[in-house]
Amino acid sequence: MMNFPERKRPLAWATVLLLAFGLSGCASFLNEDTQKVTVRLMCKTRTVKATCYAENDVGRWSFTAPATFVVSNSSSSLEITCKAPTTQRFTVSAMPMPTWAMAGNVLAGGVIGAAVDVLNATGLKYPENIDITHPACE
Repeated sequence: MMNFPERKRPLAWATVLLLAFGLSGCASFLNEDTQKVTVRLMCKTRTVKATCYAENDVGRWSFTAPATFVVSNSSSSLEITCKAPTTQRFTVSAMPMPTWAMAGNVLAGGVIGAAVDVLNATGLKYPENIDITHPACE
């Protein structure tokens, strides 16, 4: 570690603290609280049309798969429920994963910022592409 003269130590500590707190919460500023998600219902290599909705603790979105739509990010799972013409209704879950910006918070020492990113869900994203295997094709 570098030795700072006695009178410069407070300045060095102030700089370290400013950088640590300044870099924490980075994902909160860099990421939006919504994202695009593409959902496809697959039967082997073919896409199958289905009436679906996706929901988390923030909202609910209806769509006809295959589709791309915008969801609000959340720390809860994205539950996707579909009904194809030849099947009963079924539900799958997609869990949110940490983003690179949030990982950067942890590496930069911003544990507080990482916690903020989780609480406001800007540090978490759902998979961009969700391919669901049609239950009749398993």
